[in-house]
Amino acid sequence: MNNDHASLTRTVVTAFRMGAIAIATLALAACGSPHAAAAPAAANIATPAAAAMRTAPAPAAAAETPAPPAAAETPAPQEAASPIALPFSTDAARQTPSARFSPAMAYDAAREEVVLFGGATLGTNGLVYFSDTWVWRGSSWTQVRPAHSPSPRAWAQMADDPIRRDLVLFGGQSETIPRLTDTWLWNGSDWTQVTPVFTPQGTIEEGMTFFRRMGTVLLYSGDFAGPNHLYSWDGTNWTDLQVPNGPPPSAFQGGLAADPERQVVVLLASDVNQSQLQHWEFDGTSWTHRDVPTPPTRSLLQTATDLRTETIVMFGGIGFNDTWTWDQGAWTQQHPRHSPPQRSSTGPMPGMAYDVERGDVVVFGGIDNGNVALNDTWTWNGRDWRLQD
Repeated sequence: MNNDHASLTRTVVTAFRMGAIAIATLALAACGSPHAAAAPAAANIATPAAAAMRTAPAPAAAAETPAPPAAAETPAPQEAASPIALPFSTDAARQTPSARFSPAMAYDAAREEVVLFGGATLGTNGLVYFSDTWVWRGSSWTQVRPAHSPSPRAWAQMADDPIRRDLVLFGGQSETIPRLTDTWLWNGSDWTQVTPVFTPQGTIEEGMTFFRRMGTVLLYSGDFAGPNHLYSWDGTNWTDLQVPNGPPPSAFQGGLAADPERQVVVLLASDVNQSQLQHWEFDGTSWTHRDVPTPPTRSLLQTATDLRTETIVMFGGIGFNDTWTWDQGAWTQQHPRHSPPQRSSTGPMPGMAYDVERGDVVVFGGIDNGNVALNDTWTWNGRDWRLQD
């Protein structure tokens, strides 16, 4: 990396950390860096409705009547071929969310499915935001069309609340608001906006998970300019836990996931003042920094709790497509035969969630090295990654 590009990267990362993701993405394109954001082809920025039109199966052609054979007996004429109802989705009929990055994804325990909401893609004149809802049931995506929805957004936080049988969605970034502060609940068929007495500060992609020890959803929030916060959602209201001696403001973004063996929440954070990723743990009362070897430093990393292997899985981040697991007090790099390609840039990242019913970590979308949004789905079974077709 030359000095000009390194300076550009620091400028863009700073802009991203202040919430100006759209500006950072377009700045890359304007400066012609190797990671410049090129406007994708129309197929990569199509709306869900257009995607549905593209996936509609072509009508079956009528079969031609064969010429009579030379034999004396003439067979009965063939009828036109009729469509056959298959017990599975064909490639032509399969539904898939349109190409996008930074959607909100979480497992819905009450309905035993992974839910995806929103995200964004690169359009001709900037970012295009989505407000559609999809569910993953292990082999295919299905679009749900609720009566109400949050506004189009990307980089929102979402987590399952199994006690109250809801998914909780908070914040994100929209076309006009860099840090949203609204709270929505998903009940499996519709979205409902709630109005808690207290609302956290706006946050983007900084970590959200359910913590069984407390019986609440936890939201980590930092803005790179002031104290970081840990918020708790009890089904009705948010509470700022105001836990002292926690991660410093420089620990801006990270993966937040519960350690199923030790009953603590692990924050693996990118800290601009440190040469390696920082490992923090919250036990319901206090933060503890653990000085353990961690994966190579990076931004936009993501983690998910794998209940089948009782590990925390980390995948990717800017410049990486590696897989690491946290187990028995150590981070260990995995070496699967297959792996999703790199899918994070300055701002854009894939969606990631653990599918409890099927025992897989699910990764969807992101952005490739050519800054083209993706719409592929990968699953991790504890040993290897598989591309779902």
